[in-house]
Amino acid sequence: MLKSLFAADALSADQRRMLLSGKSADGLASAGPIVCACFGVGRTTICDTIAAGARTTAEIGAKLKAGTNCGSCIPELKRLVVQTAAVSMPQKMAVAN
Repeated sequence: MLKSLFAADALSADQRRMLLSGKSADGLASAGPIVCACFGVGRTTICDTIAAGARTTAEIGAKLKAGTNCGSCIPELKRLVVQTAAVSMPQKMAVAN
């Protein structure tokens, strides 16, 4: 969609605002920078899946397909599991107390 906006002769006010804000015109959340190029899975999507309970690359792969094709993103998936779990752990402990 972005390519078509740059190719257009003129943009509407809404299209201009969308481009300047970096947000989707359809209201969808950004998936973040692409981590898994094979399936186009973004960092935000992966972190949300980890926060929802996926704790291994296999679990991420089962839910999103990330890491199940060429495997080049597996080191990044492992790093995101560690980072996201570390960030969400204090919040879970606070809820339990």
